[in-house]
Amino acid sequence: MKNNLRLLFRNFAAFFRQDFHPWAYAYTILLVACSIVLMYCTAWGERFELGLTPFGNIYANHILRYAGLYFLAAVPSLVFRRSYAALRSPAFYVKALLLMLLVSFTDAFSWREALDFNGYSSAEKSYVFKVMWRMRNLMFVFPVLLALRIFFDKKVKGLYGLCRGNHHVKAYLWLYAVIVPLLIFASFTDDFLSYYPTYKPWIFKDVFGRPEWLNALMFETVYMADFVMVELFFRGALVIGMAAMLGRSAVLPMVTVYVALHFGKPALEAISALFGGYFLGALAFQTRHIWGGIIIHMGIALLIELLRFFEHYALGVG
Repeated sequence: MKNNLRLLFRNFAAFFRQDFHPWAYAYTILLVACSIVLMYCTAWGERFELGLTPFGNIYANHILRYAGLYFLAAVPSLVFRRSYAALRSPAFYVKALLLMLLVSFTDAFSWREALDFNGYSSAEKSYVFKVMWRMRNLMFVFPVLLALRIFFDKKVKGLYGLCRGNHHVKAYLWLYAVIVPLLIFASFTDDFLSYYPTYKPWIFKDVFGRPEWLNALMFETVYMADFVMVELFFRGALVIGMAAMLGRSAVLPMVTVYVALHFGKPALEAISALFGGYFLGALAFQTRHIWGGIIIHMGIALLIELLRFFEHYALGVG
């Protein structure tokens, strides 16, 4: 265990030493901190989430959120590092903007507006919506990334980190074991009790005449698969895919967008996304695969769901 974790953190430390620039890091941390305060501590943040501010359109607001934060992080960071070649490259702006438009559309899209739910009960409508919502990355993001990989990023190994390779996988498993006690503690906090589990079986009784456990299993399967897509986009496309133009400088802009993805979730989760996103992004750059992120991300999400199920059914909490 010790040797596996030591090698993992040595690899992370190697990335940090080579990437660290005091101005770039201080600026990025300030940018993320200001965005978190704005979204969680002001009335503007709630109105923004609802699509009311500043454009009155949820798609425009999401483009502002993701594209705005990405370029606000990437451009100054590249200037601080004097990476002028990337700043002069039209490919950088086109590819980054395409990826930001993709995540903006996917996050803002509503199946309630796109599908006809007539004939379903309110619980069935809600269930279908939750399942389809978790499939949106597979349906929208995956085909675009596959096309980018085939036609533009031909030199990238595998599909943006989905490739053969198990570097540090054992260490990630040990790291997950270390995180488990922290997750157990966090699962009893008010924010987590109110937000999780993502799927509450006790709300969806008698949906489609199927057993409660079967509906839960179907949702959780889709929910876990969605984390593969999240890693593929953030640690894959935004780090491994953008590294050809930005090198290690691809990690910090990815982190700002990854934190923004967590807005609306418990504030503690958004803050932890800063550190977790950076850690996984650094190792994705070093190893050129995303299996570690998939292990950590899926493991955390599944454990939180199971803990909340246990707390509800066995302890009567939440």
